[in-house]
Parts: sequence; C-alpha cells; structure tokens
Amino acid sequence: MFVSFADELPANFSKYQTHYAFKCDHAEKCAAAFDKYMNTPEVKAMNLEVDLYALEHQGWNEATHQVSYYYKDANEYAMAGNFYSTSKAGLTFRNTMNKLGAEIIMSSMTRHIAANVSDNPGSELVTVNWDMNVSNPVEFLPLWIELSKSTEKYDWNADGCGVQQHILGNNGNGITHNVWCVFSSPQAALSFLDNYIATPEFAEYSTKVGDHRTFLRSHMSFLLKEYNPD
Repeated sequence: MFVSFADELPANFSKYQTHYAFKCDHAEKCAAAFDKYMNTPEVKAMNLEVDLYALEHQGWNEATHQVSYYYKDANEYAMAGNFYSTSKAGLTFRNTMNKLGAEIIMSSMTRHIAANVSDNPGSELVTVNWDMNVSNPVEFLPLWIELSKSTEKYDWNADGCGVQQHILGNNGNGITHNVWCVFSSPQAALSFLDNYIATPEFAEYSTKVGDHRTFLRSHMSFLLKEYNPD
C-alpha cells in the first residue's frame, strides 16, 4: 500500500507528530512516571497514540529515550497539549521527571508527507531513522517514492517506511526531513541495513538524489511501550 501527502492518508495514520528526546538516568522510574500520566482518566479518554522508545547509536547528544505522540489532526494535537500544560496530572508528571533529573534534549514537530507500509506489517519493535537536509523537496520526494516501491520485492525489506517533514523545534543542525523504517526485530533491521545499500536501486537513487539532499545523521530506536496503537 502506498500513500503520499498529496493523497488521503489512511484513517489510522497520523498527520502530525511531536517528539521529545530526553536524558534519563533512571529509566524504569521515568517510564513508570510517564505510564502513570498516560493512565490518568482524562488522558486515557483521549485515546492518544503514543510510543516510548529507547534510543541507540545516536552519538550527537545525551538523549537516552524518546516519547512520540501521533496526532490524526490539529484538533487532537491542541486537546492533548492543553491538558498536558494546564492539568494537575501534567504538573505532577513534570515535577516527578524533574526530581529524577530527567532533561529534555530535543523537541520537534513533524508531519507525514509519504509512507509505504506493508499490507501485513509485523510489530514495530525497531525503527531506523535517517535525518537529512533536503534542499529541493519537489525533486527529492518522487525519487524516494520510486526507491521505496522498487525495494518491495526483496524479502529483507522493511515492514514500513515513510518521510516526515520537520516543521517546528530544535531538531538539530539543518534537519528538514527524516526517513523512517520499521522492523519486527533488531535482526530484521540489520538485515535491511546489510542489503539495501548494495542494491542497484539504491545506487541509482543515490546518483539522482545527491543534488537535492544532504545526509546528516542516523539512529535506531527500540519500542518500550506503545499506547493505543492503530
């Protein structure tokens, strides 16, 4: 199944995403504090799709974990942000994280502009992200779509990949877009990384896309807890 921002995204797909990468030296306690917040009656009633990740192989800062919210529209984003900022539950969560010494390192907002998702995806245990500066999105996006479609035939292909445009936040030096791919296991992710870069499709893509984007950095994240997946 292939969708792009110019088309209608699937009903269960988020349009906007907010990401909070943070440093926490007491991982279990930070996760428990967030779980308590997510299970307050008001937050549960919102049925927000949220993921908690552990970050790996991202040596550019001290962030150890990330929380990502997935919003289907602007109304859902506004509702969640208002409750977090004004409620007693939000204040309690922030105070707990401060006492644990947790520190937000990066905060950003993105929107999906393209995605290629398997009709029968596995669990999204592992995500690989590539951050880049795209100087010409009009030229870049069709080339990425072509590459994504061309690798569907390989048995090591990802369960899903997509492109997000960065629209707000301190997301690093010059990042405008990121590409993500999800996998059911670390082994599947490494198999993809072993193989895709050696394909003729990627070689052709690299030749064509070189003038339109600059690769900046990459990392892997492991899903620790998901709330309201759809």
